[in-house]
Amino acid sequence: MKKTEIKSKVQSLMNSYNEVKKDVITQITNWQKDTVYSVEHKNERIKELQNEAAQYDSVFNKKLADIITEEKKTIIDEPKETPADYQVRISNALKLLELAGNKLTDDQAYSIMKPFQGDYETMALFHAVVTGLTEGNGVYGTFNKTFEKTNDFMVLINSFELAEKAAKNLFNFTDSSFQAGIKINLFMGSVSEIEKLVNRFEAA
Repeated sequence: MKKTEIKSKVQSLMNSYNEVKKDVITQITNWQKDTVYSVEHKNERIKELQNEAAQYDSVFNKKLADIITEEKKTIIDEPKETPADYQVRISNALKLLELAGNKLTDDQAYSIMKPFQGDYETMALFHAVVTGLTEGNGVYGTFNKTFEKTNDFMVLINSFELAEKAAKNLFNFTDSSFQAGIKINLFMGSVSEIEKLVNRFEAA
């Protein structure tokens, strides 16, 4: 899993947007204070600026979505090289897990799944199988050795889902409400979590 700088990319985009927004607000304010031109002309110019702001919203929201999509593709959907008999190995591992049944221990599970530890998507499937075999008897507490990184990977996927949801129409010139601020904070929290988890994988 490659190191990511998603937070700095997002922050740079937000800084650029805030500069553009600040400039538009300044122009609108100047027109509102203007005492030379007619009210009709001033309103026309303000309307034009508001339309420009809406266009900026669309452009920046598209750029933000692209950043998240590209980072997710690189981090989660990164191509993995696997042996020709990889599916056979997975099937054999599943059979060993089923043989152990609800008596499966963390050490046994780790030994069986050790060849797949770097393949987090496959490990997530194993996680579901082990949960079923042990009848929900504390997989998170009992199988920490086996699934510690897998659990982090599942949190990573969830963080991307939260970021994608919060990113929709995040840039909105007309919305300066308290709720909009909360949405931005939630989004940045998800982005920070993504970077922290990915770089933890990289350091491991």
